[in-house]
Amino acid sequence: MPIIGGGRGEREPSRSASAIVAASTESGQHLLKIDGYSGTKDVPTGSHIKSRSFRVGGHRWHICYYPNGCNSTCSDFISIFLKLDLDDHNVNVAHGHGVRARFTFSLLDYGEKKPVPHYTFSAEHTFRDDDRGFRTFIRRDELEKSEHLKHDRFTIRFRRWTLAAKFPEHRVRGTGTWYAVRHSHKLWNVGDAAVVVVPPPSDLHRHLGGLLATGDGADVTFMVDNRTFAAHRCVLMARSPVFHAELSLSTCPTTTTTNDSGGAAVVVQIEDMEAQDFEAFLHYVYTDSLPPESKGSAAAAMLPDLVAAANRYQMERLRLVCEEKLCEFVDVTTVAVILAFAVDHHCLGLKEACLRFLEDPENLREVVKTDGLEHLSKSCPSVLKDMIAKLAAAQ
Repeated sequence: MPIIGGGRGEREPSRSASAIVAASTESGQHLLKIDGYSGTKDVPTGSHIKSRSFRVGGHRWHICYYPNGCNSTCSDFISIFLKLDLDDHNVNVAHGHGVRARFTFSLLDYGEKKPVPHYTFSAEHTFRDDDRGFRTFIRRDELEKSEHLKHDRFTIRFRRWTLAAKFPEHRVRGTGTWYAVRHSHKLWNVGDAAVVVVPPPSDLHRHLGGLLATGDGADVTFMVDNRTFAAHRCVLMARSPVFHAELSLSTCPTTTTTNDSGGAAVVVQIEDMEAQDFEAFLHYVYTDSLPPESKGSAAAAMLPDLVAAANRYQMERLRLVCEEKLCEFVDVTTVAVILAFAVDHHCLGLKEACLRFLEDPENLREVVKTDGLEHLSKSCPSVLKDMIAKLAAAQ
């Protein structure tokens, strides 16, 4: 049985070889020790071993170790990913909170003293309900030939810094002591002690979300699928140039009603969205995040409509957020439909994700079996032509 430092997950380790070293409120590291490497090689591609949860930088994390790659495009590699634990009470992802961090994964030499430069990779990411890491961390055959795998074990070092704490410093003189003053907070000298004032994270999204939920002061009513949604003209105009043009006093629709406070409220009929999708759209307008229930099959059905709404109301960030999530749904059965959608709605990142998926010959063969290329030939023949030319040039 292989031993992986870090704990419970999809495979239960028989003992721990995990170490947490020098963690602090701003930075720290964790050593992930794979003891019994050969035993992990029977884990299927796309499946991972989850490390024990550990605390670094004031938050809880775990590492996902994919012995045979996270998908078929990197099955010859070891993939390694970092994920923020969602039971960490310091972060409420449902309200759009996240932890922005710079992190590094390094293969350590056999003595666990020095990182191997060729196998050291860094990234920056805002962690919410997702993970981030490196699909092609190291080829298995290269690891097996190296001096860093001995006695069937090796070690990966994870290092992490919270970017919010990495601001330029100014030095101020205390009574016999130097204190670092960072732009993220202020320090005052009181005798020999420093008093630190740290503002809490922004909660503007929570207040605006509450305003949407209660409808207090609403002066716009949307009619969608026999449902009504109360909203606020000033918020809508600030968030979308299209709403700004449509709801400005000089061009506002003439259909009005009386709101609870006795003032005139604009009534807007929405014909091209379902009520549940429009509700999710308004949630984003007010909170800058998708609703927490936008996962799984519900998200797959909702995201395309939100992309269309983002294009219509010229909300670029919403479109990119939806594109990123749609990339997670690209597989053999969906790639043709998603690629056609990406072309129609000018989603360049989503289109690139689909094309990269189809570059894998194994994926392409499976897509052919599902008649996916026939769908592409009818919906977007120019893309299919370009793809065939690209594949031919690669031979």
